[in-house]
Amino acid sequence: MTIEMAKILNQEDDYMKYSEILAKGKVSYEDKLWNGRYYNYDSSKKSYKDSIMAAQTVGHWYLKACDLVGDQHEVFPSHHIRSSLDTVYQMNVLRFQQGTLGAVNGMRPDGKVDTASMQAEEVWTGITYALAATMIQEGMLDEAFRTASGVYKTVYERTGLGFQTPEGYFAKSEYRALGYMRPMAIWGMQYALEKFGHLQK
Repeated sequence: MTIEMAKILNQEDDYMKYSEILAKGKVSYEDKLWNGRYYNYDSSKKSYKDSIMAAQTVGHWYLKACDLVGDQHEVFPSHHIRSSLDTVYQMNVLRFQQGTLGAVNGMRPDGKVDTASMQAEEVWTGITYALAATMIQEGMLDEAFRTASGVYKTVYERTGLGFQTPEGYFAKSEYRALGYMRPMAIWGMQYALEKFGHLQK
């Protein structure tokens, strides 16, 4: 983003500075977090370091929605994005409550929900919609709508919270933070459909 801003403003020094930061950051990010299938939660030595985080591709989603992804500006390798999305779909969506609730925030590689924190055990409505928007951007329409339908059916059909959408909920029908703003990420799905819907695999 800052590279593009510097380019628009014709600030050559800033352009070079942020380009160098990005180049170093990309190498470090890949070296520390990519494990061959997805991006680890963090690079610590904690037991949950390799948890599968539903929101791991949100940076790519934002950059692509802003037209800042391409040959010149690729931040995350496209095959890593696709592998991460496939992994999140298989693990955080389909293996969580038979794929009926959306994407759980944290899943362990063995298929058990990450219980290291309360947030890891939740489905965040906005993150699920952002994940679905990213899938649409990458041509994964079927997976996107299967993912998003879990939130829609839970919020509108099972709990009757359509006009006070919660930030998050658990598998056991507990929810919190009604009227939260992040679920407006559903509009990211609409935008992605209009812009990238033709890319279906």
